[in-house]
Formats: sequence, C-alpha cells, structure tokens
Amino acid sequence: MQTTLNHAHHVVTHPQHHLRNTAVLAINWERLKAARGQTVDYDHIGPPCYVVGPECPSIAAARSVRISGLVRQIAAQKGYDLPPDAA
Repeated sequence: MQTTLNHAHHVVTHPQHHLRNTAVLAINWERLKAARGQTVDYDHIGPPCYVVGPECPSIAAARSVRISGLVRQIAAQKGYDLPPDAA
C-alpha cells in the first residue's frame, strides 16, 4: 500500500511525468515539507525548470571538469593528497 508521503515523494522525484500540471508538483512538495515540520513560501519559488531528456555532451564534459577541479581544490584545502587519477 502506498502512503500519501510515498506518493508525494514519487511525484516530486519524477517531475517529467507531471510537467503538464505544476500544481500537482507544488501540492506534493508542500506535503513533503509539512511532514518535516517546514513551510513553503511560494513567493520565493520560481517556476520549475526541469531538464527532460539527455543532456548535451559538451555541457556534461564542462561540468565534470568543473566538478573535479572543485573536488581537488577542497581536498587541497583540507590537506588530502589525492592521486592524479582521483576525482
């Protein structure tokens, strides 16, 4: 049996199935936040912007370079000695 929170979690984590009706996403987001004792201020939430479909390979490559550089920077700040092929 699926509970209300399980259903809300499924809706929020699979937005590609619910893009036609953004109110469904908002209601289920609010249910999840309420379960954690938090509130939702809709004035501070913009319209949903979801990437549906495969990401452009050049964007993914640029992102992976940026992320690995950031990981190396944080590791250096913390004094970790990473091997050349790590991160």
